[in-house]
Amino acid sequence: MDNLLYLCLEAHNPEKNHHRRYEVRLGRDLCGLWVVAIGYGRSGSGGQHLVYSDENPEVARDVIRYYLGRRASAHRRIGCVYVVRELTAADGIDIGHWLPPAFQKVQVKG
Repeated sequence: MDNLLYLCLEAHNPEKNHHRRYEVRLGRDLCGLWVVAIGYGRSGSGGQHLVYSDENPEVARDVIRYYLGRRASAHRRIGCVYVVRELTAADGIDIGHWLPPAFQKVQVKG
């Protein structure tokens, strides 16, 4: 899978011993399918991994927006917010199309 978009988030709450990491990768596989790979778990651990693929890019976008929408509401659930640690996008990738508004105000490294 080529990496067209990569987003890394972290949330830390020392009082509750919450140290979480969340990664989202968007790319295309050799068959031309859009692939969304999500990794999450405690910072420093192997964590869990989910992979979604579809020929329709709108399905991939909806998956990304759904999972990142959950991260945007983390402060209510776990008592701390996710902070963007890294965001990279390939040339021609419009992050405004792929990411929900809460994660679009970040400087893109490319």
